[in-house]
This record gives sequence, C-alpha cells and structure tokens, in this order.
Amino acid sequence: MPETADISGVTLVYVAPRTGTSGVSDYADDLLAIARERMLRVVEVRHGGSGQDGVLDVLRGRRSIRRALSSATGPVVLHTEQSGGVLLPFWGLLGMKRATVRSSTVHDAPLGVWLPFRTRLASRSRLVVHALHYPIMPLLERFERRALRRVDLFALTASGAVETGRILGHDTVHRGFLPVPERPELPAPVDRPRAVGLFGYVYRGKGFDSLVHLRSRLDPGIAIRVAGRGTDALPPVDGVDLLGGVEGADEDAFFASIQIMIVPYGKRSSYGPETHVASSAIARALAYQTPVVALKYRGIDDEALIVDGDIDDLADAVSALLGDESALREQSTHARELRARLTTENAFERYAEAWHAAISGAAA
Repeated sequence: MPETADISGVTLVYVAPRTGTSGVSDYADDLLAIARERMLRVVEVRHGGSGQDGVLDVLRGRRSIRRALSSATGPVVLHTEQSGGVLLPFWGLLGMKRATVRSSTVHDAPLGVWLPFRTRLASRSRLVVHALHYPIMPLLERFERRALRRVDLFALTASGAVETGRILGHDTVHRGFLPVPERPELPAPVDRPRAVGLFGYVYRGKGFDSLVHLRSRLDPGIAIRVAGRGTDALPPVDGVDLLGGVEGADEDAFFASIQIMIVPYGKRSSYGPETHVASSAIARALAYQTPVVALKYRGIDDEALIVDGDIDDLADAVSALLGDESALREQSTHARELRARLTTENAFERYAEAWHAAISGAAA
C-alpha cells in the first residue's frame, strides 16, 4: 500500500450542500465517509443548492462555522465545496481566521461562486439574477480573486486547474478529480443491447437539445435512451426513450441497456469565462465500464473518446465504434482501468497531502 499523509490529529470543518441536493453533494458524501476514518474530528455544515439559500441562511451557516472553529483543538482545516450560485461555501470562508488552513474545491472552474448574490429571493426571477451579475462580471472576477487569495484551491480537471490559477491569481491550484463511484458489475458493452445513452441533469449546455438531430443521424436500429433528473419533461422525440431520474437498480438497468454513453456538451454560460467542469455523468458511465464518446469540451480529457467537431461528427464516431467490436472492447477496457484508478480513496488522498503540507508549513 502506498504511504498516506498523516492527518489523524486534524479537525475538518466541512461545508457542502445537503445530501441529495446535487452532484456536488454526492461528491461531498463520498469524501466525508473517508474523512471520518482518517481525521480526528469532522464537523459538517450543510446548506442548500444553487439559489436555495437566503441571506439569513448564509448568516446562520457562518455562525455554525465560527462555532466549529472555536471548539476545535489542534490543527483545523476549513474546506468548502464551491459551485455556481451556491452561497455559503464562498461567503463562509471570508474572515474565518481561526482555521489553520482554508481550502476549497472549485467545481465550476475557473470561478467559485460565479453568482454571489443569487439568494432564494433573487432566484425567483432569472432577469433579476442576470441584472445583479452580468453588468459587473469583471468586478465579480476581481472580487473572487481577492476573497480567495489565501485559500488553497482544488480543481477537478487539469485544464480547470490551469485556468483557475490564471483567473484567480494562484501560483498553484491543486489538481483533483471526480471519483468514479462503486457500482455493480454489468455485462460487457459488446453483450448489451444495441443502444446509446445520454445521462445527467437537464440544464443548458448538456446537449439534450440535440436529440432530434442525433436521432436523424443514427441508424434507426440503434436505440437512444436518455436518463436523469428532468429528462422525462423533455419534448418527446420519435425513437428516443426518455426515462427521467434513475437511481439504484433503475440506474443499473439503464447502463445495462446501452453500449455507449454520448456527451454532446456545449457552451453553458452566456457571460464570464468558459467553464472547465468535471462530468459526473462520465464518472457514472465509467463506474459501469461504459465507453464514452464526447464532443471536445474543456475539462473532458482521456476519460472519453473525444470528437473534435459537431453533432454530425459525433454521430459518425458513435456509428463507427458500434460497428467495430474490437474497438468497443478496447474502449471498455480503458473505462475499466480508469475506474480502478479514479477511486474516492485516491481522490481524498490528494486533499490529505495538500492539507498535511499546508499545516506543516504553518507550524514551521
């Protein structure tokens, strides 16, 4: 076994969305399970997702963080999971000087909160949210840069780490990754039904709007199945199965019913820097040894077969892979190898090493 960083005497104050809120909350739950085994004490401060908290919620969360820091003995790490429009992980870091180390994972690199004034009240109107943020986006970038100046940052992709360092003025942004969750073994993709799938939450930029075009470009003998929260509310498309959210045995069955997962991501934001987002949908596909074919997109690296083109090119690549059993087996083997390497234990170790080094530096 490789040597691990000793953080057994360290208290962790961990700020993350409540369980079941989002992919970020799933990520947090997995890391917390290991943190409780490796660290002296873990104090959770959980909160709502994007646009779900008001000013009073943020103030209450800050008080909880202060209490946790005040009661801690020995070295203490204050770590938050930041993502767009989620308030407490950003505002909860400011002024918390009792922490030995302040650190944060930037899930929507290269910025942390993006929309720092997206309270529950403001979120009732998309126009209000944009009016509050769009005109001052350059100022908000500088604000984040200043607010996170002495915070150790982590990004979940290589390109995201580089761009976060550039935008937020950090010499070093630690490279993490999105762990592949544990899932049951399924039949090899070559032995599954002749079908491809799209998977994930429905929101702008995920490529669900390309279903009509994709269906017209693929052989009618190739089924298309779509699953994830909100997919059952998509406009019906002939020849496309819209399954809605799937969990547990239903999720197993979905991936057992497809040979390839397609990721047709496009531009997500109408303003600000372009995002470098780690894909939880890809991580889920790898968990089931399912090959992934994706349009070229910032943050998607060697975990997918990358297509540098448009939906037509993506469809051609999918058809070629389905028509080549040897290539399909090779991509499945690659997915299996990634699953073995991108574990939650290995992901947590990157935090442990950085925290240990920062604490040692603070004590020197």
